[in-house]
Formats: sequence, structure tokens, C-alpha cells
Amino acid sequence: MDANTFGLMSAGFANALMPSNLIMMIIGVTIGIVVGCMPGLSAAMGVALLLPLTFGMAPETGLIMLGGIYCGAIFGGSISAILIHTPGTPASAATALDGYELTKQGKAGKALGTACIASFFGGLLSCISLYFFAPMLAELAMKFGSPEYFWLALFGLTIIAGVTTGSMVKGLMSGAFGLILSTVGMDPMEGTERFMFGIDELYNGINVTCALIGLFSLSQVF
Repeated sequence: MDANTFGLMSAGFANALMPSNLIMMIIGVTIGIVVGCMPGLSAAMGVALLLPLTFGMAPETGLIMLGGIYCGAIFGGSISAILIHTPGTPASAATALDGYELTKQGKAGKALGTACIASFFGGLLSCISLYFFAPMLAELAMKFGSPEYFWLALFGLTIIAGVTTGSMVKGLMSGAFGLILSTVGMDPMEGTERFMFGIDELYNGINVTCALIGLFSLSQVF
């Protein structure tokens, strides 16, 4: 890292610590938590809906607020996942598995505290890593080809073994069912329709948020 890059990064860090930017960050995180704990409103959707609020702000202030909204929404999704077994965002699906079990044991506060601390340190570490290693990560991403994507997909499937409790057969069946659902929509290679049955809304596949609400929320309602 040369001296010029380091100087620009230092100036950006000092600018981010300005009182006005810190206040907007706190407001953004608060709004994000509220958005995230509402099932059906994802973090990206929250940023898109609140984007007009930042039009009159300075560029750095607006970006800081939008970043706060996104990070707050990611944590906010775990609130509803822990308390009512309904992930507020797709990222909170795994939190619902263990968090709600603690809620049934009367340990909801402990689960929420753990999720808050984990979100804070996880976000902080990822932010620092991106801050210093973004150029190297971008260069590495450009080298990703078909073999790397294949092994990444295979790694994702092996995670099923880690989260499966009880019967491994049921876990593998659930994974296979998920793979089948992912084939709905337009074929990215051929551009042909797959399992759409004339429903135009399935052109981009099954919406992840809708699927999570159907799998978790409706089961709780029933």
C-alpha cells in the first residue's frame, strides 16, 4: 500500500468520524433494525425504499446512512427470527433454528444479546477486511472461473451436514428439494422457461424472502 493510498484512507476514516456523519449512522442503524425485524422487508429492500432520504445529503453522509441501514437490517432480521421463529431477512434463516429454541427455554434475552454482539464484531471485522484488502479481493474475484464456482457450490451443499440435526436423510432430502426449487425460472444459459407453468412472476425464480416467510411464518401460524 503506497503512501498516497494510505493518506486517502486516513482522510476517509477521519471524515467518517465527523459528528454529523456519526449521527446519521446511528439514525440509519436504528431505521435498519426496524426494517429488518419486519418479515418480508429485506436489507436491500430497506436501502432501496429509504434511498430518497439521502438525495439532499453530502455523498459521504448519504453512503454512511445507507450502510447503517443495511447493517442494522441484517441484525434486525434476527430479532423476529429469535422471538417468533420468522426470519426478518434471508440472512437470519439460520438464526431462527437455534435462536427460537432458546426463546422457548425462556432465554430470549441471551439469544438477542449473542446475536447483537456477533453482528457487531462480525460487521466490524468484515468492514476492516474490506477496507484494507478490497483491491486484493477484487483481483482474486476476477480469477474465479467455472471450477471455483463448482467447488463453492459443493461447499454450500456440505453445510447441510453441519446444520442437520437428527436424520441426515431428511437434511439431504431438504437440500435436494431446495435445488429443485432453484431450477424454477429462466435458464441462465439457454434462456428457456423452466417449471414456470405460464406464471410470469416466476420468470426470475422463487423469491427467497417469500419462500422463507412461507416456510417459517406460515408454519408458526398453523
